[in-house]
Amino acid sequence: MISKFAALACVSIAALPLRPARAQSDSAETQEHVHGKAFFPGNGAGWTFGYPSLDVNAGLHSTLAGNVMTSQAFIRAHIAMNTGLPHLAVSADMNWIPARGATPVVSFVGQIDPLDRESSFYVSVGAGLITGHVGDKFAGWAQAVVAYRTPIHELTPFIQAGRALTSQVQRSEFLFGIAHPLAPYRLHFP
Repeated sequence: MISKFAALACVSIAALPLRPARAQSDSAETQEHVHGKAFFPGNGAGWTFGYPSLDVNAGLHSTLAGNVMTSQAFIRAHIAMNTGLPHLAVSADMNWIPARGATPVVSFVGQIDPLDRESSFYVSVGAGLITGHVGDKFAGWAQAVVAYRTPIHELTPFIQAGRALTSQVQRSEFLFGIAHPLAPYRLHFP
């Protein structure tokens, strides 16, 4: 009896997203219903940090050391938020590479995103700190990201190129992946 009740509860919870949802309008106030946007740190208005944008990513993590390229699957949680300055944002990532173990690589980056944030294209360059390159210590990090926000269920293919700014690690790193936003605070169920 309890297992039937648990199964019914699971099916009911899983079916919630299938109900029609009423979303808030987009940041341009065009009344378009939006779920959220990957790599969207907010509209940049104001003088404090904006609301955080969280997206999940998956794909291929590749490293290039000399002429040798190695690739492994990755899963990443990416959070970004705007500052009060237009086109200047901060982000933090937790990147898991299962083939390397359970400990994620963590990075904190200040970045410039020169394109209009409502654009389908996203480009940014930034610098910050990253773990997992010099033991348990932070190392300097530089990265560039190019992404395209598709109209297909908010899926965003992206490429990120980065390099640790330390003499102990001489390799370039690339992420080839798909991002999807998580923005439950922007949805309202009737």
